[in-house]
Amino acid sequence: MKVTVIAQARLHFGFMNLDPELGKVYGSVGVSLDRPFTKITARPANVFSIQGPRAKQVGRCAEILARHYGTEWKAHLVVEETIDRHSGLGSGTQTALATAAALLRMHGLEYDLRDAAGALGRGLRSGVGIAAFKTGGLILDGGHAQLGRPERITPSIPLVRHDFPMDWRFVLFLPAVPPGLSGKNEAKVFKELGDTRAITDAICRTVLLKMLPALVERDIVSFGNALTEIDTRTGQFFHKAQGGTYRESLAHNAVETLLAAGAYGVGQSSWGPCLYGLVDQRTEDDVVRAAEGYLADLGLTGRVLVASVNNTGAEISSSDE
Repeated sequence: MKVTVIAQARLHFGFMNLDPELGKVYGSVGVSLDRPFTKITARPANVFSIQGPRAKQVGRCAEILARHYGTEWKAHLVVEETIDRHSGLGSGTQTALATAAALLRMHGLEYDLRDAAGALGRGLRSGVGIAAFKTGGLILDGGHAQLGRPERITPSIPLVRHDFPMDWRFVLFLPAVPPGLSGKNEAKVFKELGDTRAITDAICRTVLLKMLPALVERDIVSFGNALTEIDTRTGQFFHKAQGGTYRESLAHNAVETLLAAGAYGVGQSSWGPCLYGLVDQRTEDDVVRAAEGYLADLGLTGRVLVASVNNTGAEISSSDE
């Protein structure tokens, strides 16, 4: 039996709260995309082996899962497609969960996705990536009881999951610049935040009173305004670490370029460098041209992609060979 898993990227719009005294920390909002994606295929084999990019990461995930489930893998994994690492699109979580789903399905093992994610150390802060893998759509997760990066934490539970309008899309602006923060550097930032109560209050109000109603009412203008506001407020959490609202000096002018071209809302996904603009059929072409022109004017390499939202979660299929 061959098992194929396609795990799509996600956008992380921002965190709700980074002050433990106010209640659950993190609590994030984001959305699942249809592209780019990670694709892993598993086939039976006498010994475990991996072929393709990210072999080291996939192999480490497989080792952890084997210990967690008390089993030995007899499979050959082929990593056929990957999401760029540390680009702000959730590559680490999607690769880990795709590995888990491929191995566990092929070996006929029952599993809980959040348990597998916890064993793999995913969802330590945001739960959007795990929920995006499971269900797709727009997700608001409930956060954790503590701030920091413990060895093992139960991933947060989605509080809201809602289908995203299929005629709303995102232009992804992916300049070829150094990757975003991760690991110890990321953890250090969260320990040096200072007083964030005012930012938390503003983001929570915007999500509850502006973003979610606009989504339900399919009001792209109001949703875009809320999106930009949440992204700007989230940038204030990390102003000191990033040197501004965005982690790259070019990003401020880039998002202004997207807005001027017709994007309804803009932002930086996670630590970037991915920037995004919310568009529909009327504005998509203009925003794509503006993003491509901005790269060309600065003499930068990179990619500009148009992604729809994935409302169904990762694709997991099995077939006999």
